[in-house]
Amino acid sequence: MHISYISSSKILNKHSILCFIILVLLFSQGCRRSPHWEANISSVNIEDIEIKRYETVLFNINPFNIVEEIEPFIDDFPLFLGDAVYTETGQAQLYDYITDPFILEIWKDTYDVWGDLSALEDDLTLAFRYFHYHFPHRELPEFYSYVSGLDFELPVKYYENNVIIGLDMFLGRNYSNYERVGVPAFKRNRFEPAAVSVEVMRVLAEDFIRYNRQLPETFLDFMIYEGKMLYFLDCMFPSVPDTLKISYTSQQLDWAERNQGHAWAFYLDNEMFYSTDRQLIQKFIGAAPFTAPFSRGSAPRMGVFTGWQIVREYMRRNPDVSLTELFMEKTSREILNDSRYRP
Repeated sequence: MHISYISSSKILNKHSILCFIILVLLFSQGCRRSPHWEANISSVNIEDIEIKRYETVLFNINPFNIVEEIEPFIDDFPLFLGDAVYTETGQAQLYDYITDPFILEIWKDTYDVWGDLSALEDDLTLAFRYFHYHFPHRELPEFYSYVSGLDFELPVKYYENNVIIGLDMFLGRNYSNYERVGVPAFKRNRFEPAAVSVEVMRVLAEDFIRYNRQLPETFLDFMIYEGKMLYFLDCMFPSVPDTLKISYTSQQLDWAERNQGHAWAFYLDNEMFYSTDRQLIQKFIGAAPFTAPFSRGSAPRMGVFTGWQIVREYMRRNPDVSLTELFMEKTSREILNDSRYRP
């Protein structure tokens, strides 16, 4: 009987080849994230973020004794309270606001969700440790919260290095009063409690990009502009799901990932990249329930999603480019070319 013999060296060679293939696969997966995205912040220390709660002061004063009760807090809330509080008009405005039945309902609902801000302050402290890692010379902002009266267009405001958070705009996408005041259903994904810290960092990203670069003009400019903001969020929140960053449902994110190749082909076939047609650009960039030129079941703002992937790929291939340089350097065409993005 002939017995075939396989030498140990051949077994070792096969084992080595298998290990090499596994290492290549692992390495290729690991390279999908840039070093900026997974910064080591173990040595970064900042003061804990503290949010000053204007709403708890305002809704706990006696509306019939406004001046005397609000006066001790004027220096703590200069953005909200000024000399107007000493005028009859200012006092009347405050009285009308804190006694309005609808506003009081919103305040009570807000307090039910946001009675304690310690978890939010912890989230922001972690995010700003990443922020300080990338922008060590930037002064950290002051933080305030308030009840905005359902200002859904500007749930978070940034003014002169002050962040102002409308807590009533983060009561959950199914909060009944959002529909009551006409907030479109497709915009409510942004208004989950878990999204507050992401929205805070988003307004900072917008401020940085607008300060350092001209506003976008072409479709490609808009894609890269939006992609930079989302990449900024990647770096501030390396562990936060992409759905929160781009305000997608999990189904929308799945659609976008599966169809990015089809979207890319559409842009190319229709020669869209250097178009300045604002109506066309709005269909791919603007807030909507879906991307109209595709289908009613498509993910919204597919141009934004594509820009995000381009910037991610550009930064992965250029690890020496800092976030500051990303905001300031190169045209959108150069970033696209250097990214070599091909879905």
